Amino acid sequence: MNVLVTGGAGYIGSHTCVQLIEAGMTPIIFDNLYNAKSAVIDRIEKITSNRPVFVKGDVRDKQALVDVMTNHNVDAVIHFAGLKAVGESVEKPLEYYDNNVNGTLVLADAMREAGVKHIVFSSSATVYGDPASVPITESFPTSATNPYGRSNSWLKNV
Repeated sequence: MNVLVTGGAGYIGSHTCVQLIEAGMTPIIFDNLYNAKSAVIDRIEKITSNRPVFVKGDVRDKQALVDVMTNHNVDAVIHFAGLKAVGESVEKPLEYYDNNVNGTLVLADAMREAGVKHIVFSSSATVYGDPASVPITESFPTSATNPYGRSNSWLKNV
């Protein structure tokens, strides 16, 4: 099975690629290297003795996504290409919206065009705030996170 891993050169994406290779699947890494380095591809190869295909590209580039999915006969997508730094998201809300929301919509449209019907969408556990215990399950209550280090009580006044 060929799996496109957007954001595959990042921390979680690269670890997922290792697991995919060990499970006998073929990851195709698609990453713009905003929060990652291309040296990660070498590390994946060192760990698995298998060098994954790497395509440098942005998740908002529909044609690049269609091309990689078509050229590599992609069966499924694991989407890790979201920006995630809370503090930076407050400083650059439009950039985060464009990458995370628009990028996901572009990816979905490219998948439709390429005939790829399976996706795993990764989200952040920060929606649970500071959990009382780990691991976190989906039944945990959600809580606002605070990029400024104050208690979340100030949100009641917003």
